[in-house]
Amino acid sequence: MIAAIVNPRAADRRAERRWPELRPQMEAVLGALEVYQTTAPGHAIELTRKALGQGARTVIAVGGDGTVSEVVNGFFDGTQPVAAGVVLGIIPLGTGSDLCRTLGLPLEERAALEVIRRGATRRIDLESARFETLEGRPGQRLGVNITSFGMGGLVAARANRASKWLGGKALFQWTTLRTALTFRGNTVRLRLDGRELPPVKITNVAVGNAQFHGAGMWACPRAVVDDGLLDVTVFRYLSLLEIVGAFPRLYNGKIYEHPKVEFHRARRVEATAEEPAYLEVDGEPVGRLPLEITVLPQALTVCVPA
Repeated sequence: MIAAIVNPRAADRRAERRWPELRPQMEAVLGALEVYQTTAPGHAIELTRKALGQGARTVIAVGGDGTVSEVVNGFFDGTQPVAAGVVLGIIPLGTGSDLCRTLGLPLEERAALEVIRRGATRRIDLESARFETLEGRPGQRLGVNITSFGMGGLVAARANRASKWLGGKALFQWTTLRTALTFRGNTVRLRLDGRELPPVKITNVAVGNAQFHGAGMWACPRAVVDDGLLDVTVFRYLSLLEIVGAFPRLYNGKIYEHPKVEFHRARRVEATAEEPAYLEVDGEPVGRLPLEITVLPQALTVCVPA
């Protein structure tokens, strides 16, 4: 049984507009689908678990990075798989589709469908993040792409509320600059595999399983999705003008050449802050520091180009 988890609201309802034409194309290639449509944030987690309970072993996320992330979280109860032998397929209909960039997945729907039909797969790592929710309770979330904190948590919250008519790249650039006008930095303490770093005032810290976020921002260009490690990019505090000046390096893979950017690698990342510091997981604003991230090695099987 193949299930499709469809987020009709993805990319200003692009998925809703495309689905009537896309569904028969998918069924012509893959056979009958069990289709589940989301109606609210977090709903894809619930629907994925329902599909697995009904026997689905291939689950296709139709939407953006947020939809993919929720489907992945539906594969697990905490950090334990809900079912064995489950495979993730992706039809990218979102604003950013950043995970696809790392995995080399095509962004065109028919080509993405062909990847699923051919059946080649890759086992990749996941991040397991524990943090404080915005309501002050303990929270846990799995991430497949990048977790970031500092200005990134604020940018994600604003971007998710904004209209997507500008397109992904322009939206995240505009939201980043708008947020930078008033953001004064966070002073954080990082502990990497138990080794504590000196306190540092940051604009953002990106902890990457994959390489991209923010619709093409190349925050963790050295990340490998199946190496059992987290790539940690520390952006020390940057003024608005310094952020504008850093944009070219952030998109061309040369961000580590910037004098205020540091690179680290670890299996466990812990972070605390002296003031409220907000975080996002796979583009979803979920809470604030303190934060602990560990690796779940090769915990997810995903369809990739052969």
